Amino acid sequence: MTRRIEIVVDELVFRGLSPEAARAAASGLEARLTTLAESGAEVPARAEHFRRLPAIDATPDRVGEAVGTAVWTALAGGPR
Repeated sequence: MTRRIEIVVDELVFRGLSPEAARAAASGLEARLTTLAESGAEVPARAEHFRRLPAIDATPDRVGEAVGTAVWTALAGGPR
């Protein structure tokens, strides 16, 4: 059986970033989640259908990666 993780981001708001920096951050988020998902980490079952994570603090050039790491940490218990 092939297992699959699906992460749906309903809304992505980057306050204080230029449109170009926001697009780069969104690309960074996608790249980080892809890298982490390919790590083969175990993701425990969850009862909730959504989870709101706390705000992150990162420089504009690292915000996508920081968000991706925060999402993965919430799912799998830590970055890999």
